[in-house]
Amino acid sequence: MHTTTILVSKRDDAPVVLMTWQQRVNERDVLAAFEQVDRLLNESDGSCYVLVDIRSNPQFPIAATLKGAAFGPYRNRNMAEWLIVGVNPIARLIERTLTGVTKHDIVRWFDDETEALGYVRCVQDKV
Repeated sequence: MHTTTILVSKRDDAPVVLMTWQQRVNERDVLAAFEQVDRLLNESDGSCYVLVDIRSNPQFPIAATLKGAAFGPYRNRNMAEWLIVGVNPIARLIERTLTGVTKHDIVRWFDDETEALGYVRCVQDKV
């Protein structure tokens, strides 16, 4: 029995897809998780944020992560921004690479989920 190493869910209280990474990541879960995020973005009525929780300090499979993000959510019309919670040097490298390749600077970094959700609410209030 396989237990997924990246959990994906849609929040009911905000236009946010939550992507929670475990410390040990199974490479096959990476592409499946990005496909699930892309599907949830497609089902959204409008712009949606992807909150990525990396507080577990995941061991990123770099190639799979770049491919999954670049050919999935980064190209989705409903993708507002990536909201990254946590610190990880490989995640920073991935973010810089994706920003350079796609020319879309749509990543924000936060210390915790409460701060990230506060940002979403602040942006929503301005709209």
